[in-house]
Amino acid sequence: MTSADPTSSTNEQAPWKRRAAAAEINGRRVNEAIERGTSGPRPVFVCECGNIGCQAKVTLSIPAYESVRQDFDRFLVIPGHEIAGVDQVVEEHTGFLVVVKKEPEAKAMAEQSDERSE
Repeated sequence: MTSADPTSSTNEQAPWKRRAAAAEINGRRVNEAIERGTSGPRPVFVCECGNIGCQAKVTLSIPAYESVRQDFDRFLVIPGHEIAGVDQVVEEHTGFLVVVKKEPEAKAMAEQSDERSE
């Protein structure tokens, strides 16, 4: 039995890319809850990367997080946590990056899961 090359391109998104996108979506859900429940000016948000088990955190102001969340396919990640083939870095800041989804299926997953898109 051979395993699929996780970096190969196909018309259908590879299962590992779907898992990465799902992990990013879960991170965003956590951050949305943090934002709703915060009373301080600079809450601690979790990295929204697709690396399963990532526990990295970043302190941001609410306006800074809102800037990340200006569209459904934008995610907050710690530098070095962006995933080639899944993410495209669109902004670089001190301590965090903003990435967007490269592939149509990942974008669709992000849009379907985004409470703000409803």
